[in-house]
Amino acid sequence: MKNTTYIKTLILFLTLTTMTISCQDYLDVNTDPNGPDLENLTPEILLAAGQTRPVEVLMNDMNQLGNTMLATWSGNSQQFQTPFNAEFTHQINADFYDQIWDRLYIRTGTLTQIINFESDGNYDYYKAVAKILKSFYFQYLVDLYGDIPYSQAHMRGDNLFAEYDNQLDVYKALVDQIDEAISLINSTDADTAVSLSGSDYMFDGNVEEWKKFGYTVKLKLLVRLMNLAEQDSSIMTYIQGEFATLNSPDATFLGLNENVTVNPGYADETSKMSPFAEVYGYNAGDFGGIATNAHNVVGPTTFLVEFLNGTTTGVFDNRLERFYMTRGSQTEITGNTQGGVGLPSEIGPGLLSAPEQDAMIMTAAEALLLQAEAVHRGYLSNGQSAKSLFEDAIRSSFNLVGADGADAYIMSANSVDKIGWDGSINKIEAIITQKWIALGGINGAETWIEHTRTGFPANMPLSEITTRTSRPNRLLYPTSEYVGNTANVSVYGQTPDSAFNTTIFWDVN
Repeated sequence: MKNTTYIKTLILFLTLTTMTISCQDYLDVNTDPNGPDLENLTPEILLAAGQTRPVEVLMNDMNQLGNTMLATWSGNSQQFQTPFNAEFTHQINADFYDQIWDRLYIRTGTLTQIINFESDGNYDYYKAVAKILKSFYFQYLVDLYGDIPYSQAHMRGDNLFAEYDNQLDVYKALVDQIDEAISLINSTDADTAVSLSGSDYMFDGNVEEWKKFGYTVKLKLLVRLMNLAEQDSSIMTYIQGEFATLNSPDATFLGLNENVTVNPGYADETSKMSPFAEVYGYNAGDFGGIATNAHNVVGPTTFLVEFLNGTTTGVFDNRLERFYMTRGSQTEITGNTQGGVGLPSEIGPGLLSAPEQDAMIMTAAEALLLQAEAVHRGYLSNGQSAKSLFEDAIRSSFNLVGADGADAYIMSANSVDKIGWDGSINKIEAIITQKWIALGGINGAETWIEHTRTGFPANMPLSEITTRTSRPNRLLYPTSEYVGNTANVSVYGQTPDSAFNTTIFWDVN
């Protein structure tokens, strides 16, 4: 990972050029009237924003959403009145986490700008990187909202009222976009291609690593479709055809400890810290001292603590003491129920290590568990067994958060249903349960989406203060849509109940 000096003025400049808001802000990529025309910004400059701005949404807004939708995060009711009240009462409406839609559309506009950049120079590597990242983030937009504007998104003044694309069609377009990216990397003239080095804060210009990430994102798209494919022969035919490329010799995937991160040179200064540390950490220059309100309010659920401390499974998981640490006079990690009145422990050093810590895009644990599921279901044959991939995922998770004893845990858990390979009756349940553990606090949105897709982990308690009988399946289209794109969004006729009684297309449970 390249760690260069963080240039505040560059990021501020890029923020202005990509976030100036109009009546159609989330589909727009506007320019600062006092600054240079966006079309004149080269991919070398744009890539910094394309890599660093969307991940802030992933690590903060989406992370918090997912952790509170599942039984992962509780609130500190001793210091805050009704923490996460909207989340725990399931008050889902057009304003609920609307910043996810608005910010992802704005910030991925930079990636579209790179893809569409016209020049006599050979920017194939930049375009390939932008295509892979755009597919990665747009999958989340589909997974959270369903049908979305895609083919007409980011067209600026050429189309202020973008039509919605069918969610399955968007998925297929994202798969095609990754194939295009990998083809660009493989076929371009490397001697004339403008180097990524110096602009790439993720892989420092290593295009083979970008291909590996691209193949892993494609795998993720196809794994989401597997349950649907078992009920729809046309989808089955489609994913089997796409797996032909993933089973080719060229296809490689993220492996043991190969986490995908970004770090442009985060620093222990206000507005320069790593995104998670900025929100859930401590004041600048005082790491471990005065905590932010978000840090003080967040804690684990009793369900999670008892799952990891052995109360539920009989196996103690050392990751617990890295994910969380005692608060105040506590002598052991303590949880709270969602909506309860207790005092939970606080975020620990495995999640919050330094103000300069890398921002996480995809963990090796997630990538390996995707492979484990695909191998177990018979779609992927990459030379490794599903069990070995599953166990390497656990090792990668332990290593990421700095926990000791991964092999001892794997051995102890192996015969235990739901957390170990041999002892689990349903291997998919074990895979998704380990994903929930590994990504809790890191990528909450992913755990919520996977729970919606599979129903695992099972038997998660609902919040004590919700009147709903089930968790929401999705988010609702935001207020900004009803203001700026009324005709196209109104046909869906969404109400608050739509978050609970309509599903994303891959959800067949």
